[in-house]
Amino acid sequence: MTADDTPSLVAATPVSERSDPVQVSPLREAIRQLRKVSIRYEDIAGSVSERVVWPITIVYFDDVRVLAAWCESRSAFRHFRVDRVRAATVLDERYPERRPSLMRRWREQDRDWRSFLTVSGGA
Repeated sequence: MTADDTPSLVAATPVSERSDPVQVSPLREAIRQLRKVSIRYEDIAGSVSERVVWPITIVYFDDVRVLAAWCESRSAFRHFRVDRVRAATVLDERYPERRPSLMRRWREQDRDWRSFLTVSGGA
């Protein structure tokens, strides 16, 4: 290999080589189809709740995948670590708002969602 053959851009290997949890596939499909999802979620303390959410995106970090969604029971955007989603059922019902509009509102919300995601072990 000559110097001319050396790539000018090299991608680093991610810190985590974990594959996506099985829940990612139906969540992605729900995002594509703008469908509501019923989830059973376990928080860091082990408490389990059931919610209906409007999934808008999955954020990928080295150690964690996070679902950003509108939560019907909280009437607010919430973030759910995908590895803590114990069950996800895609519902037939579509959510009433367009995804670009939801994405815009999610990005503009007062709460800084990025700070929630920076601590993967305690989020």
